[in-house]
Amino acid sequence: MRVRRVRPRTLIAVPALAVLALAGCGDDEEAAPAAETAETVAAAGITVTDAWSRQPAEGQAVTAVYGIVSNPTDADVTVISASTDVTDSVELHETLMSDDGTMSMREKEDGFVIPAGGEFVFESGGPHVMLFDIDAATYPEMIEVTLEFDNADPVTFMAEVRAIDGMGGEMDSEMDMGGHDMSGDQESMEESMEESMEESMSG
Repeated sequence: MRVRRVRPRTLIAVPALAVLALAGCGDDEEAAPAAETAETVAAAGITVTDAWSRQPAEGQAVTAVYGIVSNPTDADVTVISASTDVTDSVELHETLMSDDGTMSMREKEDGFVIPAGGEFVFESGGPHVMLFDIDAATYPEMIEVTLEFDNADPVTFMAEVRAIDGMGGEMDSEMDMGGHDMSGDQESMEESMEESMEESMSG
């Protein structure tokens, strides 16, 4: 009779322990996907595509990086700074046009806003990432660039280095700047501005 009394208690106790053990495992398994999801969202958020950098001319110590920054999230983000593996001197720049048609560049200290569900383009003749104190002779074929944001994780990407001579097709479009036909002359304008900035810094 004692065996009969013990046996039912044992049968009841074992499933109870099993249920508790399975419940504990279930909590761990549910927590893991949650963490993975958070990491995936961060990694799959802001992206940079078609990134490239201008091959600096011989003796030139400045150049620029361009690309398309996409923001698929539901909140605006602001890129506030940038860094690269080729120089410690990097700035975000905007290109301005004066009333007399003169183009100029200046640092965009408050950064650039990438709208929610939209994109922002760093482009030749427009906003760009400016690199100073580079060595044209050792400038690599690919450079690593990191963008820092005010309310999003940093994004690191590789930018292809393209020679100016190979960009002719992109520079063939006509641009009406202050009443002047600037067809095919955008590259030389940017080079002049970069050289002027380099001279002012060295002076």
